[in-house]
Amino acid sequence: MRWVGRTMVLMLRGARPLMATSPSTQVMCRQSLQGYSTISLPPDISFDELKDKMANKEVTVIDVRMPKELREDGMIPESKNLALPWLGPAILQPETDFASQLGFNKPGLDEPIVVSCLAGVRARTAQLALMAAGYANVRVYVGSFEDWIQQGGKVDFLPPKEKQED
Repeated sequence: MRWVGRTMVLMLRGARPLMATSPSTQVMCRQSLQGYSTISLPPDISFDELKDKMANKEVTVIDVRMPKELREDGMIPESKNLALPWLGPAILQPETDFASQLGFNKPGLDEPIVVSCLAGVRARTAQLALMAAGYANVRVYVGSFEDWIQQGGKVDFLPPKEKQED
């Protein structure tokens, strides 16, 4: 992945680049032998809007950092941890398995989700993965945890766990 001006270019081996324009909301995706198609991404979310939606319980916030980062650096209160390396397999699980393994209910495909990480790059990757799995309302908190702290947001910490591998 690299930035060319305001465009993020994802290079795939043996394929044309995938492009995500930031802050605009278009992603170019390769279709088999038919060129490219364009999909629209939901708009990114700001600190103030996220804080309001969280206060009204209108959104599920998923932090895609590793658990060790949340224990050491903290996290947005009420956010759920689903580390990016485990996101793909987790979202494909049945709802009961998802809830028992992750400790929170699997969001519905149309429920509002906000993904965050430390600065926003992993969150964008998670957004694209969730949308590819059928989730329609996934927004990125650009700036993510770093912006949350700079804006004076409250911080919680993931409780320490014995013998947990990260």
